[in-house]
Amino acid sequence: MLQIADTTARQFRIFIGAETLPTLLLRTLHDDQLLEDDQQLKSRFNNLPDKPRSLYTGKILVNLHARRIDIETIFTHDGSGEHEKIVNQEDLLDSETNLQELLERLTAYGKSRNVQLFQLIDLNLLTTESAYDEKDKFEVLKERFDECAAYRRSMIVYDLDSLIGVNRSEGNSSMGRSTNFSLINQNVYTYVKDKFQSAYVESSTISSDTTNDDSNDIISTEKWTVMVIRDPFLLRQFCDDVQFTRAQSEIDEEQAEIRRADERIKCVQCNDYYIEQDNKMGVCAHHDGFVYDNHSLTLEQWGQRAAVEQLLKEEAAAIQMALKGSLPAEDKERLEREKVRFKYICCNQTMQVGNSMGGCKRGKHSSPGVTLIEWEHECDHNREYKDKLLNLLENRIRQ
Repeated sequence: MLQIADTTARQFRIFIGAETLPTLLLRTLHDDQLLEDDQQLKSRFNNLPDKPRSLYTGKILVNLHARRIDIETIFTHDGSGEHEKIVNQEDLLDSETNLQELLERLTAYGKSRNVQLFQLIDLNLLTTESAYDEKDKFEVLKERFDECAAYRRSMIVYDLDSLIGVNRSEGNSSMGRSTNFSLINQNVYTYVKDKFQSAYVESSTISSDTTNDDSNDIISTEKWTVMVIRDPFLLRQFCDDVQFTRAQSEIDEEQAEIRRADERIKCVQCNDYYIEQDNKMGVCAHHDGFVYDNHSLTLEQWGQRAAVEQLLKEEAAAIQMALKGSLPAEDKERLEREKVRFKYICCNQTMQVGNSMGGCKRGKHSSPGVTLIEWEHECDHNREYKDKLLNLLENRIRQ
């Protein structure tokens, strides 16, 4: 029966996007691999119930990138009576990765709100209607929107990625490589954005026509609009343009990122401070290898920090002896030679405590989460530099 219904739907061009409702039902019917847990998860999105002191605005944003759905609601605070826009968030299932896989959830939403017309607007619809130029696109968009407007309860779903599109261009500048984004179908974007802002849900009470019954009936007018977006740039642009309500957790995360951007971070590679926005390629000069004792018969390996501490310790001891007048000239000469015995394996440069740290490598500063112990462990166990030290030792033995 579903196959016959599918043939009839295609004959009369009754589509949801590029598919018919019987096709969608057949897909669900043939999916025998759903786990019981998935079925329990699906039961969570079977309706959009009315909540105490809350009224839906009719605006729903599906964020495929973050894998969640934001449902905007006007909440009335108890006592003060103040109204506040909030969003109720729902997570997407693992199987909901594109618009077609979302249709089951979205139609369940529409059914729970008793919508009389469900419309899906995407690139497949425009292709089916042979709407290739901008004029034809606007005719199809207006026709479908006017059709929804004729019903008291309707839900219209837009696949914004396929309708608008994002253009990316990359280029090089003095600040490094940059990527610029722009919307392709700007006029269609403006039209769809305005229609999203016109969504609303309202209820009114009317008196019953029965003369002996004083009860009232509540009727509702619900014009739902759902935006399905995957591209992060398009999502940010759209949310900013329509001033869509953001979750408090999202606002808190953004504020935390701003604080992190202004926070001074100490780089464990060069021992200098930086802020995240200034962390660009080439600003960090450092040595990425361990230190070896060139006066040692075995070319003893040292960590960078340990070698610095050893040199400072020896220098302090020499100063104490010099103050006491007990440092012979030969010992002083020996100490001067010992000061330059440590060399970096990465470049054979002599380690000198009194000079600025510098380095033979240039790159970005270390990430905030990297500790000094982790950085030195990476330097000390570099396989390339281990082999280089072994070659130096073998050459010395042969000589």
